This record gives sequence, structure tokens and C-alpha cells, in this order.
Amino acid sequence: MMSFETEHEKWIKWHLNQRQGERKDALKRGHGYGNQLFAEKIWWPLTGHFQGLHPEYEVLDWRGRSYYVDFMWILGVLRFAFEIMDYGSHGKDRTKYRMDLNRGLFLQSQQCHLIFRLMK
Repeated sequence: MMSFETEHEKWIKWHLNQRQGERKDALKRGHGYGNQLFAEKIWWPLTGHFQGLHPEYEVLDWRGRSYYVDFMWILGVLRFAFEIMDYGSHGKDRTKYRMDLNRGLFLQSQQCHLIFRLMK
């Protein structure tokens, strides 16, 4: 059986090698503790692989500006956006929280199935 640590490292390295500029920097910055915890404790036990899962996936919003969804799972024509919301970055900043909710609504309007996970 493959270990999470080995497969996670290979998966992140592959995505880093595919990216340049801001897309690469967003992955380096964004795949922190909460996202790694989600990948290890939720995603890996459910699937045992990272096929079709994209960390810090770039999406253009309604204004044409880039932002990054924590994870996008692409399964054929279906897209599932996962946003990992930790209390530290969302619990005290109402403006950021509202912006995240607006992004969620936008993703839903683009036929993405949105899944939020609150991490403490």
C-alpha cells in the first residue's frame, strides 16, 4: 500500500512542476496546514489517491480576476470545489468571510459543486 506522505509529496511536486509565476506561488503559499490536514485525514482515507484532485486551482471570478480554490476535483464533466475554512483566517474577519461566500456562490453559478470544510 502506498503511503500518504510519499504520494502527497509526489502529487505536490508534480503540480509545482506544471506551474509558473503566480500559479506556482499560490500553491506554495496556499497548501498549508489546514489543506494538508484535509488531504491526509479526509481525502486520502476516502480515495487512496490524488487522481483528478488539483490543489490551489485557479478560477477566474466574475470580474476576470484570478483566485484559487483550495482543491478542485475534476471527475469527467463534474467539478467539485473544496474550500477549507479555518477559524483563524475566517472567524474574525467578516469582510474576508463575505468575499469567500460570494466566491462560493459564483462557483455554484459555474456548475461547480461546492464543499466547505471548517477546520479548527
